[in-house]
Amino acid sequence: MATIKGVSSFSAEQEAQALRKAMKGFGTDEDAIIEILTKLNISQRQQVLITYKSSIGRDLIDDLKSELSGNFERVIIGMMTPTTMYDVHELRRAMKGAGTDEGCLIEILASRTNEEIRRINENYKLRM
Repeated sequence: MATIKGVSSFSAEQEAQALRKAMKGFGTDEDAIIEILTKLNISQRQQVLITYKSSIGRDLIDDLKSELSGNFERVIIGMMTPTTMYDVHELRRAMKGAGTDEGCLIEILASRTNEEIRRINENYKLRM
């Protein structure tokens, strides 16, 4: 992402290529992945996801999952997930199995607008 007179220019193609380079070959450049993804907003990350598939012919999420592990993988995949879908995933996780993660439920449901909760509800029902 180049900066010209304080304005950032964004190129999904450049970011997709940089991510591929960070994961290609022996070893993974985790610092490069962090640098690339943390400077983008969720909309830009979604554009990179689509561009990665169309220009490189690979699924970015699959590549990230194969190159990363543990909490770092969870965070990066979470960053690549649209907010509503991430909320649905986390709500399912919070209610799965014995016991409930009330803190997660409260954090998500108390901090979202009525419209966001409506979208979460719609998507939660679709993924049942």
